[in-house]
Amino acid sequence: MAGVADCPSCGESEELRGEPVEGDIKVTCLRCGARWMRGGPRCAGCGGTDIVHRPQAMTRYSRGTQLSIIGWRELPLCRVCDAEALQTSIAENVPVPSDYVALCLNGGGMSR
Repeated sequence: MAGVADCPSCGESEELRGEPVEGDIKVTCLRCGARWMRGGPRCAGCGGTDIVHRPQAMTRYSRGTQLSIIGWRELPLCRVCDAEALQTSIAENVPVPSDYVALCLNGGGMSR
């Protein structure tokens, strides 16, 4: 598990052992004996763990009103909170709109 986590108690990053526990992983530090749950990505809106990543264009106005794609990112979407955006992206095989703010990330639900 090297490089995956650091012990919150002693900072050890090499001597760690993980074991599956109820859909998560319990990590044990072999140096100091501290134990903690690793946790995975969770939705900020509902706390769910069913997260799907979809492409989203990063845009910027490069000249006045000319909107240019400057890169791509993988946007995490919750199957519950971001269901509509996720369904549209998958069904139409298109990226998530560049102005969409995932509920999974902010929990408040803003779409510009």
